[in-house]
Amino acid sequence: MGDLTDETITAAFRLLLQLGRPLKAAQIASELNAELSAVRAELDRLDAAGRIRRTAGEHVVGSAGLSVAPAAHELRLDSRRFWTWCAYDVVGIAGALRADARSMSYSPATGAQIRLQFAAGRPPATPVVVLFPADRGSARTIDDWCSNANFFESREAALTWSAQHKIEGEVIDLREARRRGLAHWGPMLSANRGIESREDHGDNG
Repeated sequence: MGDLTDETITAAFRLLLQLGRPLKAAQIASELNAELSAVRAELDRLDAAGRIRRTAGEHVVGSAGLSVAPAAHELRLDSRRFWTWCAYDVVGIAGALRADARSMSYSPATGAQIRLQFAAGRPPATPVVVLFPADRGSARTIDDWCSNANFFESREAALTWSAQHKIEGEVIDLREARRRGLAHWGPMLSANRGIESREDHGDNG
């Protein structure tokens, strides 16, 4: 990805997190101190590639997994309500923020609610796992990869469901999902929030 691609995704993510509402292209351009026409063109490319989500009016409502419009996984950061596209997003964003957070999702295997509570970004001790699909270069990341990256009640449930639906990938526990998430979302946050992206030493989950 080019620099403007990375910068646009990151700026949109940070603004959505800060403001909690849909964004105009001009807000993102101002954040980046970039030409509006260049940012609009980048948003068009990212939307077509399934890397961001926009409304019909072309307001950005989701970037880097965080959404201000209803999506598959609900994420509450303190009293603020967001959503994410993937289970991995829930764990990674809460972890990188070191946030006290709550999430609510549904198991694809049974339809049962899966509720999690995070303390300072650390997930609870639980048999709940994340299915981390293999990356086969899906044309639309949100619609293809994220639709299969879900929470399951147990490793066994995830393996059974993935085999039935012929979804290749890894089944990982929440600590591993957090570890990967810190590496992914930490740099986006440290760019303007001073949050370290490295894994905590002595982290016991």
